[in-house]
Amino acid sequence: MDLEAALREYFGFPGFRAGQREASAAALSGRDALVVMPTGSGKSLCYQLPALMGDDLTIVVSPLVSLMQDQVEALAARGFGERVALVNSQQEKTANEQALARAARGELRLLYVAPERFSSPRFVAGIREAEVGLFVVDEAHCVSQWGHDFRPDYFRLADAARYLGARSLLASTATATPRVAADIEARLALRDPVRVTTGFDRPNLSFAVARPAGHEKARLIAAELSRDRALPAIVYAGTRAGSEELAQELAGALGEEVLPYHAGLERERRAAVQRRFLADEVAVVVATNAFGMGVDKPNVRTVVHASVPGSLEAYYQEAGRAGRDGELSRALLLAENRDKALHVHFIRRDELDERLPGRLAERLADASVDLEGRYGVAADELARDLKVNADQLRALLGHLARAGVVEPAPSPPDRVAGRLARRFDSRAAAQCHALAAEGTRARWRQYREIWGYVETGSCRRSAILRHFGDRASPEAEGACCDSCDPAIVPSAPASEPAELSDLDEAILSVARGARPAVGRTTCAEILHGARTKKIERNSYDGLPAYAVSPRRRRADILTRIDELIEEGRLGTTGGAYPVLRAPVATAG
Repeated sequence: MDLEAALREYFGFPGFRAGQREASAAALSGRDALVVMPTGSGKSLCYQLPALMGDDLTIVVSPLVSLMQDQVEALAARGFGERVALVNSQQEKTANEQALARAARGELRLLYVAPERFSSPRFVAGIREAEVGLFVVDEAHCVSQWGHDFRPDYFRLADAARYLGARSLLASTATATPRVAADIEARLALRDPVRVTTGFDRPNLSFAVARPAGHEKARLIAAELSRDRALPAIVYAGTRAGSEELAQELAGALGEEVLPYHAGLERERRAAVQRRFLADEVAVVVATNAFGMGVDKPNVRTVVHASVPGSLEAYYQEAGRAGRDGELSRALLLAENRDKALHVHFIRRDELDERLPGRLAERLADASVDLEGRYGVAADELARDLKVNADQLRALLGHLARAGVVEPAPSPPDRVAGRLARRFDSRAAAQCHALAAEGTRARWRQYREIWGYVETGSCRRSAILRHFGDRASPEAEGACCDSCDPAIVPSAPASEPAELSDLDEAILSVARGARPAVGRTTCAEILHGARTKKIERNSYDGLPAYAVSPRRRRADILTRIDELIEEGRLGTTGGAYPVLRAPVATAG
């Protein structure tokens, strides 16, 4: 059966999209391949079709549990359920063992696997019994520290593919710059790969950047989502608290249900939000970037970023979740100078003390439980001992893994497990120091690139294409971008003068009346109506301005406080814990 006939029989598709035939043919012929296609262009078909046509096993490595599940369910719906399975930490141990046994017996054609599985000798030994043809590394930019979503678990994949005797290796990504693409080829040791790059333009998407003041953001987003054919929509907020507050505010402004989604919600609640959004039961989700990875909803009409993401690659990947059905759709990015300051703060905050890798190695050695140096410890306990956050801990573990000091093992998200492979010495310290410096340089470069996009006065579509090394002329099906057509930038309904005046007076009232005096964060909590021990202990809930702005986001109240400080209408004390000071009101 040839490729075209298989495509019609297995998937019912009349023909290939750009690049799909070339990538599928490379996989069938046993050639390594690097496939770079934009979000929504059908990368999964490039390995699913060859897998179903073959007699051996295709292993698909993906960090996205939701993507694995969605693809397995989609293939099962087409009648291939007996040929497809997955192995990941969210599945029962028995189900994982059964999937591994079926693969070893030759019953499967596709097995989806999380990358950390290849740190398990037992898993690798079991899967080696299978006849592996194609080894697929999805989201392959995760292998590169130059990329926006680097993951240490990807380091072992090239060795794993060769150890399993895979005939060929296919790396797939939607967001690889030329530098990242070259790094993927090197890290995965691709052999004379077929390079399939279909171009990065999404002609049906229009791009816009708006620069509202903080207190205008919610109204502007509501105006954007009130347009004709603006829904369904995903709104990306920068924080968990921000997603909760913005969802509440948009629900009031739009007059319909708006749901938050973030990693802090219980798994069942997150699954329910995703399920209802996919079923068009709710039209707007306000989420952190935990939402959307691998979720296939073709009819998203609008993606709004309420703050600036950390990189242009991350932005384009998330914005690309709009319009996957080919219909006209929009991507709107809201930027304020406060976002820039936060980016700088986080980059500097995440710079690692050069002594930390050694301290972590010592801590893991103390936690080891056998002669093989195996360890298992709670992630939050480790982070607390080292005085680092979760992202910093993951980076440190990645540096130790690349330096050969530790070999990570599969574990739940709240645990760190593995084996000490060698002693942490001066050579390992030098390697970790170089890796940390490399990571910091990459984050500063990403900072410059995303803000170059925000602040450019030229065509935004061209800026995106050039960033990814695409020299094609942009061709928009509708409006291109706000630089080419300024009329597409939404404008927020003007706030009522009395509303802003009332907020200003409430802020000044708290600054005058709170005893003990409060800082800007507590002031925002008072105005929002928070019930904290601090507020109750000091009777701040008895102030006249308490809870006067319960529907306004705390982030917007903080922004207005900062604006009043900049205008000189509100002062602060010095010291490590500054508090607000306001002029004393005087009689006429």
